[in-house]
Amino acid sequence: MANKIIILPDPIINKIAAGEVIERPASVLKELIENSLDAQSNRINIIVEGAGVKFISVTDNGCGMSADDALLCIEPHATSKITAAEDLNTIQTFGFRGEALPSIASVSKFRLRTRTHDSKEGTEIFVNGGKLIESKPTGCPEGTEVTVRELFFNVPARRKFLSSPQVEEKHILELLYTIGIANFTVYFEYHSNGKLIFSSLASNDLKSRITEFFGRTYFQNLIPVEYEEEGIEVQGFTAKHGFYRTSRREQRIYINKRPAESNVIFAGIKDAYYSLLPQGKYPPVILFIKTNPVRVDVNVHPAKREVKFREPLLFRKVVEKALRESLRISQSPAISINTPLPLKQLLDASSISYIPKDERIQTKDSFLPDFHKIPLEDNNFSQKKPEIPEINVENNRFPNLKIFGTLMDTYILAETNDGLLIIDQHAAHERIIFESLTNPDNSSNPRIQKLLIPITIEFSGAETEFIRKNLSQFEILGFELEDFGGNTIIVHSIPEVFPQENLSNFLHDIIDNLTSEGLQKPTYIDIAKKACSSAVKAKDKLELPEIENLIQMLSKCEMPFCCPHGRPTIINISLNELKKRFGRIN
Repeated sequence: MANKIIILPDPIINKIAAGEVIERPASVLKELIENSLDAQSNRINIIVEGAGVKFISVTDNGCGMSADDALLCIEPHATSKITAAEDLNTIQTFGFRGEALPSIASVSKFRLRTRTHDSKEGTEIFVNGGKLIESKPTGCPEGTEVTVRELFFNVPARRKFLSSPQVEEKHILELLYTIGIANFTVYFEYHSNGKLIFSSLASNDLKSRITEFFGRTYFQNLIPVEYEEEGIEVQGFTAKHGFYRTSRREQRIYINKRPAESNVIFAGIKDAYYSLLPQGKYPPVILFIKTNPVRVDVNVHPAKREVKFREPLLFRKVVEKALRESLRISQSPAISINTPLPLKQLLDASSISYIPKDERIQTKDSFLPDFHKIPLEDNNFSQKKPEIPEINVENNRFPNLKIFGTLMDTYILAETNDGLLIIDQHAAHERIIFESLTNPDNSSNPRIQKLLIPITIEFSGAETEFIRKNLSQFEILGFELEDFGGNTIIVHSIPEVFPQENLSNFLHDIIDNLTSEGLQKPTYIDIAKKACSSAVKAKDKLELPEIENLIQMLSKCEMPFCCPHGRPTIINISLNELKKRFGRIN
């Protein structure tokens, strides 16, 4: 039988991104498990002792190797995955360099036992610190078993750079999670220090593997992703509104099923959640990106962790659109209440402003554009028994919503079929303004309001120069600004959703916020986020038609459940949660 494994010629070796791939025990496991997957295994058993430094074993039921191939596989640059330089452009296997096993064997006491399906006996090989000790026939099951003992025994300096056993074990477990998610049709069993950590059955359902690894609550805070554009398929799961982590560790990316890191993909995720999360927060994602292998270069990092795209901007944009579409169609925020509302707020009648029917006097000007003006309640209302109006707001987002008041002139309170809805009026209006300004249709044809009398505003020298440099970005949003010379700017028009009252102060605030953050060349989205400062504030008293209009406008937003800075706009306390708090259900 012809050998499957060949030693690569120098011209191919020279084109490979070579380098040391064995950094820690998890690196050893990664290479061994990927070899098992390339061998078409559907059952892989992993045993680790001493955080992998003392002992590692990986056993599979794959195709196995012949005696000759078993000897060749421990030679540098010996592989069955590629045969020509052109194959580097269309790699579809995990391994292809022929470096892993020789590297592992050179820093450990290494044993390999393997048998092909059509062979009656297997082969056993012993290597000690890179030196072949013995090769002999042996009886063994079909497939391959690799054991690695005393990792780095001959390079003690390398051992000193390893982290504590607890940290190394975390790296191992994270690796197994990452590989196990992508290969949910494969059975994985993992033992550490004689204890079974998990036994994950093969499944046709990715949901089962995610739930098994991370729990039911974790999965419930994910929404499905399924999108395709220009030969790029994006599938998997992404975080619901309000579900985030403080690091990128739970952003798991797979390119043609290969676990990978890519600044391009990370940027696309960030773009999708640009106005949905607080700064420094990261949404967990599990994304499988499938495309023609020729469009991806996996030969750019010694450990194959990073990939390079031939069309990076396209991949970034497709990932952003895939996640935005999933977020758009998701109907409810991932927000739960774990602590009860303060009892005083619920019982203190003076802190709740009810809006009765037919008791109104002259009003102040509306805070929100195009709202009807309606009288405030009289000052003696708090002494009366409040009447809760049944105002139904019928729409896709908030069906059968009944508004019954405000709390501290800051939070709108409403009843839903499922319980109590609390809306932060400032955060909600910020979201409305932001989406009105950044709507894709707005960038080509912004909805503006011409000022009957242009307003002249004087800025500082630095602020004026900033405006001059970024006139086009302001124009995208509907701000028609003219340089009048000196430090003076003339405002001819503003976005339709932007208030004319206090226009000078609002523009000063926008410019000051942008320049204080060092944004000398901001995008129009950066400007839009700062323009949200014109939203209604906490303690601004809104009347019933204003509240109803605010909710109607919020319901039409693409991402209504958080403000552009990532804070929630809505908290939903379900009826079941209330029953639990009052002891009505267990």
